[in-house]
Amino acid sequence: MSTDLTSSEKKVTAIEKSLIILSIFSMERPSLSLKEICDQVGFNASTTYRILHTLSEYGYVIRTVDKNYCIGTTPLSLSAIYQKTNQLTQISPLVDHIRDICNETASFYIQQDNERICLYRAHSRDMIRHNIDVGTQLELNRGASGRVILAYGRRLQDKSGFFKNIRDKGYYLSINEHNAALFSISKPILSESGQFIGALTISGPISRFNEERKQGFLDLLTKQINQIKIP
Repeated sequence: MSTDLTSSEKKVTAIEKSLIILSIFSMERPSLSLKEICDQVGFNASTTYRILHTLSEYGYVIRTVDKNYCIGTTPLSLSAIYQKTNQLTQISPLVDHIRDICNETASFYIQQDNERICLYRAHSRDMIRHNIDVGTQLELNRGASGRVILAYGRRLQDKSGFFKNIRDKGYYLSINEHNAALFSISKPILSESGQFIGALTISGPISRFNEERKQGFLDLLTKQINQIKIP
């Protein structure tokens, strides 16, 4: 039996390889050499170089002066389209406003596959603060935003237990979980039709957290969420 691929099958294979290459770039490793990319994806050098050349032509990657590769500007344009299509751009100024009101770091997270991604973030102007960059991918089952995303996503059908309790309260407070020096408190953003959009979060050093501030954070998050209108 012939094992020759049709042109369509070859095209799909090339697309999959392109996506695999793009997926290995991260905030921790934003720039990679050809050898590093080959080692990670397992493709030979000629195939990898050819795919990178095509991705470069379409703006998905850029070759830097040191002959490494990094993400280009096309993904940024696609991200802007995604945010506009899903009416998420109205959330960004609210994140800034929350930071300005409470002087703690404010963030908005969405789910992608098995991770949560920081889509918007406004850092506290205080020197002591919770630092994560926009675009950072984090585990789902950690932190306030991750718990909220799970409670209103994959664990939405739980009739009792941990994630049901989060929905009953309408928020999650993370203290002394993965970092004893930090707190984070998160509430869900729901569309007008009840669809879960993402998690709006305030975070900062535990030294600036107490029960009075907790209620203030919850009131502030609720007030800003009520201004968001997504069908």
